[in-house]
Amino acid sequence: MQLKDVMYDADDVIDLCQTKAKERRLASSSSYSSSNASCGCPLLSCFRNPFFAHEIGSKIKEINSRLERIAKRKADLGLTKSPIIPRVDSIIHRKTDHLIVVDDIVGEKIEEDTEMLVSWLTEEEKGVRENVCVVAILGMGGIGKSTLAKKIFNDPRIEDEFQLKIWVCVSKEVKGEEVLKCVIRGAGGEPGYTNERSELVPILERHVNGKKFFLVLDDVWAESRAVWDGLLRAPMSSGAHGSRLLVTSRDERVANGMRATKSHRVEKLSDEDGWSLLIKQVFLKTKMVLF
Repeated sequence: MQLKDVMYDADDVIDLCQTKAKERRLASSSSYSSSNASCGCPLLSCFRNPFFAHEIGSKIKEINSRLERIAKRKADLGLTKSPIIPRVDSIIHRKTDHLIVVDDIVGEKIEEDTEMLVSWLTEEEKGVRENVCVVAILGMGGIGKSTLAKKIFNDPRIEDEFQLKIWVCVSKEVKGEEVLKCVIRGAGGEPGYTNERSELVPILERHVNGKKFFLVLDDVWAESRAVWDGLLRAPMSSGAHGSRLLVTSRDERVANGMRATKSHRVEKLSDEDGWSLLIKQVFLKTKMVLF
């Protein structure tokens, strides 16, 4: 219980810093004086006030002292370190799904990117004969490509526009048969127990035939690009005109190779959004461990 109280107090300190930083930004925006300009990281701008910095510093020092006292009582409380579980193959850890984690979403930029990409995906492509158009999200690893794709996948306008929505995580090492099965299930079918491509491809074609679909292939690498060209393109082309494929990748060559009509590169978070995400993640993980 004492540990929970400490974490709640620490949460209050962060909330107070965010409130003060917001007040300072509002004051700065209404003044042309350079003395009111915020520092490089907006969250830290509140510490330019020495009185507030002293107040927060005292609170943090007091919280640290309480944590140290609790740590010394570890043996009395019967607390032990959890054993470190060896990391499983990173390919397994990298598997994604379409579910949104609210704490992963911060800032206005992801909302702006979502608006732009949903517009791309739902507008009619003039002069395009193919039934399926490809749009790519590009960027370095961990920058938020999958999070953006999830936002788009769960957008109500996508739900209204397409008859089928299918999410598949491809990753670097992928088995074509498993991808086929995932897409078949996403289309409402059942692949059965066969692993024969000659049997799976007709099943997929039958379930997407004449339907307008939205397919996401998340985390496609150069090594796994063939999953579209050599496996999915032919059966998925039986879908209705206006179907869309959204692919996320670190490699621009993937987008070019898959003949993406439009590409969007995800940029790094602003300092303010980065701090906001960091705070969310740190306290989420802390609470998971404690509670």
